[in-house]
Amino acid sequence: MAGGLHQRLARSRRLLGATAILAISGAPALAEFEIQESTIDPGEVQLQYRGAWHSGLPAGISPVELDADVLPDDEEAPLHQSHEFELQMSITSHWLIAVTHAFDEPVGDDFRLSAIELESQVELITRNGEGLGLSFQGGTETPVFAARDEAPPDIHFGPIVELAKSNFVLVLNPLFFKEQGHMADQEGFGFEYGWQGRYEMMDSKLWLAVEMFGEIDDMANAGPFDEQLHSIGPTFYYTFGKDDDDEGGDDDVYAKSKELTVSLGAQFGLTKETSDVALKVFIGYEFN
Repeated sequence: MAGGLHQRLARSRRLLGATAILAISGAPALAEFEIQESTIDPGEVQLQYRGAWHSGLPAGISPVELDADVLPDDEEAPLHQSHEFELQMSITSHWLIAVTHAFDEPVGDDFRLSAIELESQVELITRNGEGLGLSFQGGTETPVFAARDEAPPDIHFGPIVELAKSNFVLVLNPLFFKEQGHMADQEGFGFEYGWQGRYEMMDSKLWLAVEMFGEIDDMANAGPFDEQLHSIGPTFYYTFGKDDDDEGGDDDVYAKSKELTVSLGAQFGLTKETSDVALKVFIGYEFN
């Protein structure tokens, strides 16, 4: 009888372990540590790479040894990587479209293409120096290949707000999303956000910033704060090249320009469901 109980407990541990793997694999990749600006430059094309390396993920189980015990609370799951490659094109001075290919490497799985995202952005108020900038974005994200069995597609939308005073700029990216299809599991809308407070130096070539990101899967069942995703941390951006305002007169909105922007930063988890540390990289090249 004791042996049967031991076998049942062992099977339960294996089941819990498999469930933990699926839960971690299906979690948001969070390469989208992205702060989208409200300003749209006419005729501009942007190529962007965003990458994140997560450590200190919630404890799980080794996918190689399902017979092993669940990792203790003080042992971390393996490193998780996520990457996004985005193409943005400004169709007019107030409208752009973007397509993003998302790649990730879930715990215990291979590097893969996991989703394709299509977005559009419309600029409503142009920020010139100090003051307010306002745009509205919307789009859809569709899991592909193996990821189709892990997460549903969604539609998302929200404003992009910029507030500037002297060398200080605050950017807000609230975003609402709704899952679609037979795998959808929401009563209400989901909510994710990013905000950035930055200080601009060296004629705006260097930015020193604090950024925060978070996500609530279902606002109708938000649950405790500690069961949500929230992180915060420092970031710097440096831009090589000249912007449009440096090449051409005020009336020449299509002045030629080339810029390369690089960024390094870190995000520190604020809840038990968020990775302890995520190192993030951004590389953007824009031209027209």
